Amino acid sequence: MMPHPGEKYPLATLLVLFYKQERFVEDTVAGALSQTYPNLEIIFSDDHSPDGTFDALKKAVEGYQGPHKIILNRNEKNLGLVPHVNRLLFGMAGGEYIFLGGGDDISLPERVSTQMDYFLSDPSVMAVTGSFISIDGDGKETGTGMIGEDSLLHLDDRNYLRSASFMTGGVALSFRRAVLDRFGRLSDDCQTEDSVLRFRALLLGPTLRSAKVLLKYRIHDNNLSGDLCNFSTRKIAAQYRADLDVAQAWISPELSRALGRKIGHYTKMRLLQEKESKSPGLLRPLYRLLQKGIRGLYLLRFL
Repeated sequence: MMPHPGEKYPLATLLVLFYKQERFVEDTVAGALSQTYPNLEIIFSDDHSPDGTFDALKKAVEGYQGPHKIILNRNEKNLGLVPHVNRLLFGMAGGEYIFLGGGDDISLPERVSTQMDYFLSDPSVMAVTGSFISIDGDGKETGTGMIGEDSLLHLDDRNYLRSASFMTGGVALSFRRAVLDRFGRLSDDCQTEDSVLRFRALLLGPTLRSAKVLLKYRIHDNNLSGDLCNFSTRKIAAQYRADLDVAQAWISPELSRALGRKIGHYTKMRLLQEKESKSPGLLRPLYRLLQKGIRGLYLLRFL
């Protein structure tokens, strides 16, 4: 439960990362500044965009006199996604609870307060995600991504182990600082932070997936996550394996082996998907057939 009047609210940090997102800055900043949680620092950080993103950021926060601590950062050079995230998580964020936001998404006013309610109500919960309203590049609502009801996802969940994905459902990822303290910096070679941080949190405790709508998630032509085939599967898998190695200290050998197999399955499936996407049309059915076969063999373990 949230603290009673007179009790101290733990410090939370909302990180909002920008790169070449000038047209979305005003709405994204407004959503962040609208948060109702009373002890919040907000870090707006631009990864040295070549357009007017940082100028738009300065204008959007100019004259702000609200309750939140505002930190405005522009990297001296373009770092890339994961080095940018590392710099903020391990060099700037001061909160005991971390909330991630993209420069094109809009956090709804109760986002941080809602997720903090979950954290403070259950000390075992390591991460919280939620439902969303999807919007297009012009801000028009195009649908919803709804979680049917609140649920806890555990590391040994059968459906999670069966899946080739390390995503845990929902958007608006938030997590406890313990996720950073136990695992340290992400490898700069990893290329993605979202699924890695979700996996790290799940290695430490359950993830709460909330049915409540927490943000407006923008889907448009320049979404970074929309071009995952350009990411290095082997480098991402190496990060999963490194984090699993750290977790050997507290998870069971049986679960460790199951997660190792999951990482191997992820690697095989993603590499075939990459080959399929880059192959001439006549070869694509072959790669789809190979994926189906590998998937079937993997699922036999769960019969």
